[in-house]
This record gives sequence, C-alpha cells and structure tokens, in this order.
Amino acid sequence: MIDLSTLNRLALDGTDVVLRPVFDPSLRTFSVQLWENDEIRAVHGAVGEFQLADEPVGSIDDFLAEQGVRATTGDEAALLYAGLIWAEGGKGADLLRMGNQAAEPGQQA
Repeated sequence: MIDLSTLNRLALDGTDVVLRPVFDPSLRTFSVQLWENDEIRAVHGAVGEFQLADEPVGSIDDFLAEQGVRATTGDEAALLYAGLIWAEGGKGADLLRMGNQAAEPGQQA
C-alpha cells in the first residue's frame, strides 16, 4: 500500500535530495524538481518536454547523474511515476486511490 500523502515528494535514501513530481495543467506537461537542503537545485523537464508521466521517469537517472546524485532504485522510480500520476489528478489518480483502498487490510480487491 502506498501512502498517498507522500507522493508529492520522494526523498532519496542516503542523500539530502528530494524529488518533487510536478504536473503543469495549463501546458499538460510533467517535470521533476530536484531539491536539496530545502532549496530547489534543478528541474528535469524543460517547458513542454514531457507530455507523458513515464517520460521523465525513463530519463531521471541520466538527469541525476548530471547533477552528481545517485540513480533511483526500482521502488523509487515506481513511486516517482505514481507521484507524477497523482500530481496530474483525474482518472489516473482515481485508479491509484482505488487500488490503494483495495490493498488495505480487510478490503477485497
């Protein structure tokens, strides 16, 4: 089960880095902000670059390497993707919410 309240920030274990998934509703594009020590350090995704949530996830490790930060683990990449879907809202976020409710103890899938 995913803690949906934490999908707006992903702390990379062993670092001072936090990734924040962003969806711009006016441009309908995704990006990922890299924060370190409570300050924004860089943004992965130029304006209009990523139109699908899986695009920034697929290239996040190259971006992190350019910033001198370790690559994401498989679990971190999955949470980043979920965070981008959550940031977008709509049907994708509804599916995350429903899947999370079905995973709660005592619930049927």
